[in-house]
Amino acid sequence: MTKHLRILAICIFLFSSFYSRFFIAGAATLFLADKHKIAGIACGGCHKENPPKDQVPTVICNECHGDQAKLANRTQKVIPNPHESHLENVKCELCHHAHKPSENYCGNCHEFGYKVP
Repeated sequence: MTKHLRILAICIFLFSSFYSRFFIAGAATLFLADKHKIAGIACGGCHKENPPKDQVPTVICNECHGDQAKLANRTQKVIPNPHESHLENVKCELCHHAHKPSENYCGNCHEFGYKVP
């Protein structure tokens, strides 16, 4: 029984030390690149050149996430819907950043209070 408890304690320690930054309040915020990595998407899944030179263009984002219409459908419960912009096809990278905090591009003119992943 003691052996099993030690193994359990080691597993809990390893799990908590690795995943604690994702679950503990006040832990470091994950960037989109971190979320992609956790989902098993390597750098080359978005970056087509090595080493990467520029931001990933919207057309690459659309390959997995869908076009503006599909995104608008996925965020239809957000009022107002950030993907139904009066600016029409807004580039993903205006709001979403992989290696730094994302930003609320709409907030340059509006006060919607969006939390941008």
